[in-house]
Amino acid sequence: MHRIVIIFLLANLLWLPNKQAEAQNKAPKVRYNYLTFLPENYDSLKNQLLPVIFYLHGRSVSGTNINRVKQYGLPYFLDKGKKLDFIVVAPQCPWGKNWASENWFDTIYAEINAQYRIDSTRVYLTGMSLGGFGTWELANRYPHKFAAIAPLCGGAKDEWADHLTHLPIWVFHGAKDKQVPVSRSDRMVKALEKREAPVTYSRLAGKGHDIHRVYNDDRLYEWFSQFTLRPLNQAGNVPTKIKPIQLAEIPLPGRQAIELKLHEDFPSEDL
Repeated sequence: MHRIVIIFLLANLLWLPNKQAEAQNKAPKVRYNYLTFLPENYDSLKNQLLPVIFYLHGRSVSGTNINRVKQYGLPYFLDKGKKLDFIVVAPQCPWGKNWASENWFDTIYAEINAQYRIDSTRVYLTGMSLGGFGTWELANRYPHKFAAIAPLCGGAKDEWADHLTHLPIWVFHGAKDKQVPVSRSDRMVKALEKREAPVTYSRLAGKGHDIHRVYNDDRLYEWFSQFTLRPLNQAGNVPTKIKPIQLAEIPLPGRQAIELKLHEDFPSEDL
């Protein structure tokens, strides 16, 4: 009898995090416009499921003109000819909202799952500035959906670390960021390390808010490729610690660093 009770309690403890996460996703579903970038050889890979990267932009390209999403970050480099063996999905957040305002993710995920050959065990999430905040928020809401995440110059609530201890995370932040203080990432990384979570931190000395060139470095995508989705509460060694990226090593393809309207790119603290 005691054994049955113990097993029942253990099952409830394993089930609870998923139910808590699902309860946070009850907001009405909406549809955001999005760009989709396919690998160059997608049509020839007829029987192969492909990994997916969701990319979340910063506030300065919010709105209704979807082409603005290509002004910087991962869509910028893909538009300039960068090749990846991932399907990349880049939604656009409306003005006056942040990435946590509405439930847009389930709608887009269902659409790309129906339209493309995606591998649901290899879905990754990254974003910059407002999108960095959104990356933390979505990972907290969907801890069972992503195989790994990479937030750039964002921030999160310390208590979210409790939901992310199983998830490989690579955090990037410029040490001289005047838009989003680097302390926001420092604090979250410390909370994750305290819980022995698999987190890697690139605290970029001498860099400010514009660290979008991280997306032109193939080491980020090689790092993503190490991971497939792991069940919550599954123990195991995760090889996340690698040499931090130095932005001086990352050339821009065919042009100098673009100018960002940083004063427009300050993300909402109200996530």
